[in-house]
Amino acid sequence: MRTLSKFITIIIFLIMIQKIGVAQSLDDQSTALQKCFDLTELQHYYPLDNAGNPDQIYVMQYAVAFPVGLNVSKSGKPILFKSREEIVQNKISSYFIFRSFDITGNVAKASFSYFYSFDYTTNQFKMVMVNIELNKVNLDWNVINIKIEGDTK
Repeated sequence: MRTLSKFITIIIFLIMIQKIGVAQSLDDQSTALQKCFDLTELQHYYPLDNAGNPDQIYVMQYAVAFPVGLNVSKSGKPILFKSREEIVQNKISSYFIFRSFDITGNVAKASFSYFYSFDYTTNQFKMVMVNIELNKVNLDWNVINIKIEGDTK
């Protein structure tokens, strides 16, 4: 009976360690991803609603599919993660597509495009491509390298 009790204790301990790692990973992903949306260089591309207030920001879940539970927002609104079909069906004219998003230790690297002014009638759009590298110091992620190209304003 003692052996079974020790075995169960070890299993519970391993599950707890795994859950702590997942939570930390979600926190790091959320913080690093938030830095991407908060880049000063991108702010003037973001859409405005009819009243001139910041509009909703979307991320297409393709090629990178982000996990549920990320805590990212812009202008007080949570970032919405949508499938390719939802973006097209709803004729969303501005959205992010992440080609890569990787965190290894204290380094995060992302490569993404921001599509804006998408006209579904003509299939014309503008796009900004971003490559970014962040470094984690204590609990904060800092941008250490950024490259932006494309239809820059």
